[in-house]
Amino acid sequence: MEIITATDKHVPEIMEIWKEYVDFHKDFDPRFPIRKEAALNWEKYLRELMKVEDNQIVVASDKGHVVGFSIATIRKYPPTIFERETDGFISDMAVKTSYRRTGIGESMLGKIMEWFKSRQIDRIVLSVSAGNQVGYPFWKKHGFKDYVHYLYLDLE
Repeated sequence: MEIITATDKHVPEIMEIWKEYVDFHKDFDPRFPIRKEAALNWEKYLRELMKVEDNQIVVASDKGHVVGFSIATIRKYPPTIFERETDGFISDMAVKTSYRRTGIGESMLGKIMEWFKSRQIDRIVLSVSAGNQVGYPFWKKHGFKDYVHYLYLDLE
């Protein structure tokens, strides 16, 4: 198993994992419906992310096949507002169901943390769905703490 920087050649396999990831979220929370064209839009978005220096996309590769991916970015806060000017943000992390609980997520997180440190980023922020009983314990186990609670109200 190796954790490497994603390239265009990894996109088709990342997309397969992304579809599983979206279905996983949709299954436990009806607030995650997706558009018909979501896969095409997300693939385009992924390819654009790969071109930006402040993004790091890694894949976990097992015998040449992608079994997990994660997307990290460096965010800049508005100037003159906060003492902290930047943070690291992990927007996505997904591992194929059959590879979960094998240390792949931890390995990808380690690679991302190395990248953030190399860019002088000393805080990582992420969001996890309230109903995600797989993701939330993973992040807590790795030292992440509750920071902001997002609430919603559907207006009808």
